[in-house]
Amino acid sequence: MNIKTVVILGGGPAACTLAVLLARKGVRAAIFHVPKQATLIVGESTVPAIVPILRLLGVEDEVRSYSEFKPGATVNMSPTQNFYFHFGDVYSGLPRYAYNVPRDKFDATLLNAARKAGVKIIEAAAKVEKIPGTDKVKLSDESLATTENHFPGQPDLIVDATGRLRYLPKLLGIAGREGGRKDTALFAHVDQTKLDFKGHVHSTRLDHGWSWRIPLPGRVSVGIVIPSEHLPRFGATKEERYDNLLKQDSVLSKVTQGSKRLTPVMEHANYQLVSERIVGDNWALVGDTAGFIDPVFSSGLLIGMRGAVLLAKTIRRSAPRDFQRYQQEIMRHLEVWHGIVDSYYDGRLFNAAVVGERLKKKYPLIFKLMPYFENNIFRIFTGAASNSPFHVGMMRRFVTWSAGQEDHTAMRIY
Repeated sequence: MNIKTVVILGGGPAACTLAVLLARKGVRAAIFHVPKQATLIVGESTVPAIVPILRLLGVEDEVRSYSEFKPGATVNMSPTQNFYFHFGDVYSGLPRYAYNVPRDKFDATLLNAARKAGVKIIEAAAKVEKIPGTDKVKLSDESLATTENHFPGQPDLIVDATGRLRYLPKLLGIAGREGGRKDTALFAHVDQTKLDFKGHVHSTRLDHGWSWRIPLPGRVSVGIVIPSEHLPRFGATKEERYDNLLKQDSVLSKVTQGSKRLTPVMEHANYQLVSERIVGDNWALVGDTAGFIDPVFSSGLLIGMRGAVLLAKTIRRSAPRDFQRYQQEIMRHLEVWHGIVDSYYDGRLFNAAVVGERLKKKYPLIFKLMPYFENNIFRIFTGAASNSPFHVGMMRRFVTWSAGQEDHTAMRIY
């Protein structure tokens, strides 16, 4: 394969990251993008592993100008059991900070970076057709015409970055593997909440499910992830349910006391989904279209943008074996994050943190000589958790071993 032209469906962070990197290497790229009407989008908090990508794209200074500086993350498991992760204490080789971003401005920054790089931006939905008897797809004649001769003919590669819309998987009949949980996420912006640390993202265990609090300039994003069967008793509409949860949940009623909702409520249900195949003869998936695990740990943006960087390298090499490696690597990252998320929900992850803290006090010299034991959980919050198979293996073994030392059900998310 010799890929010289690429069409990208969708204009989110993964799409724009891919487009910028391709355009810089001389690949003619076009984005079909329907501007979003809603300003609220899941993924308002980044992790330190994204900062090098922002630098690569040349947009960090602009992102910094409208974002909230993020020096760490806080997890509230109970009134007496809290975990504080400060990026300055983590040994990961990454920047010791990140940003909480208003997603409408963040997405606009990346789309503008693509435009400046020479990417053709087409504000319309593309129509793609399957070529009968093959694993290939093509733009419809009408959609190809909207590129205004940006390409000499059909593009060499079509990339689906449409997120949960999953345009190509639906067209090609590619199934998705769902996660075990059936949660609903409700979120909106409020004027204020209580925070343990300025700039920290707070993940808080609730009576049912968990909540995020993401401090943004002048407001706080408050999300509630709750098993769907609990929702009806809090009201008939998403607004009623959200407002009543803030008032009636024993934890939210304290941390959001006196707050005022500033925006409409957004809702997503059953979002854990991984495509069974993410590359084909002349197409590929990237970002949430390839797989989305969970909003916890702010991993969605990272997986998408890191996947875009990897796909850009794959396209430049263009060999079929490189596309298979791309698929394997994305699947590996998704599998690792799925395991981390599962251990969060069933209580084993932070049970391991408790056991680890006890061992640290009992054997301080061992932890001083081998800091990666303590550093493993820290790496989750920087985005470095899935980088090293060695660290992944260490974390899995320690989490499993710790579950046999302490009753982890006390930290389960119900």
